Amino acid sequence: MEFPEPPPLSPVEPTAATHAAIPFSVRLGCLLAWLGVCLCFLLLQRETAFRAFFCPARGGCEAVLGSRYAELRGIPLAWFGAAFYLTLLGLWLAVSAISSQRVRLWLLDGIRSMVLIGLTFSVGLMYIQFWLLHAFCPLCTASVLIVAASLVVARRARWMLAAKPAGASPAGSVTLALFAIFPALILVAGVLVKQRPVGGIQMIDLSTAHREGPTDARVQIAVYSDFQCVFCRQLVPVLQQLRTAFPQEVAIVFRHFPLESHPRAFAAAVAAECASEQGAFWEYHDKLFLEGGDLNEATLVAVASSLGLDQQRFMMCLQSEEPRRVVEANLREAMQLGLPGAPAVFINGRRIEGPLTFENLAKQIQALLRAPDSQPGNR
Repeated sequence: MEFPEPPPLSPVEPTAATHAAIPFSVRLGCLLAWLGVCLCFLLLQRETAFRAFFCPARGGCEAVLGSRYAELRGIPLAWFGAAFYLTLLGLWLAVSAISSQRVRLWLLDGIRSMVLIGLTFSVGLMYIQFWLLHAFCPLCTASVLIVAASLVVARRARWMLAAKPAGASPAGSVTLALFAIFPALILVAGVLVKQRPVGGIQMIDLSTAHREGPTDARVQIAVYSDFQCVFCRQLVPVLQQLRTAFPQEVAIVFRHFPLESHPRAFAAAVAAECASEQGAFWEYHDKLFLEGGDLNEATLVAVASSLGLDQQRFMMCLQSEEPRRVVEANLREAMQLGLPGAPAVFINGRRIEGPLTFENLAKQIQALLRAPDSQPGNR
């Protein structure tokens, strides 16, 4: 059986439907922006297991996120980062949904300029992180890598769309936009997986800790500290000022928390325990924080010598196991408490949030002293 030949096809004007599909680089740009939003919301979660997974307690996240550089006029930089990535995500979705070639190229030019500014700012933050704070925050560093990758992807996407127009994909943009709700889930989940118990009171064993002040003081300030930590060193004069302001009401209790990111912190803690063996813990504590630097063994011995300690006894102690066991027990306690970093300060068992300034701490101490039924969370 023969079939009649079909009529010849009439020429069709090229439309958006005949254009190539949206380049992969556009979708990749959406993904990078989405990852950036997720990352910023993780940075805003101080007490969640999510952030602790990426920023372990013995890492350098807290040194970076707790520094004065982590805020701008009292607003955490992570909020600015979240706004940056959400704007970027919106622009990428617009590139995917809009069919106008001219508008698309204009949007991509805007994305490139925006990302270039963001990358410049991020490089400055990396300088502060590594050269000023001497710390490493994995999430902060990942944000810089995302911004750098976004610049490459934006340049690629513009080149491809300029060379070969592509059709719009409004449905695909809506689908991608729905994934933007997941960063919000991080905030919700962060509230549900707090590491601290309800009420915020921790029972801390202070019986074996180093104490400065009356044992029956109504306010017990437990400090988990690291001798190589810049912020721990800045806290020392604040604590001394509190002892002067509240001589009978406040006691300072010291616990070792040497961070893994500080290679000489553990050895310095052991040396402080050896000084304690000769009754000079607080004198050694103060001089060691004044030293700063890498705290090599020669420095640890020199500080002991300057305090008139028995050198032979001190050197033998450095080689013994007992001071190491004390420091390791302190470290295990800090890890069990889920501390994100040093310094960590507890007042009557409640961990203090916010800036560790004299004004902030004194205000909380005064509130406790005015409350006759306040119960210390220590034993």
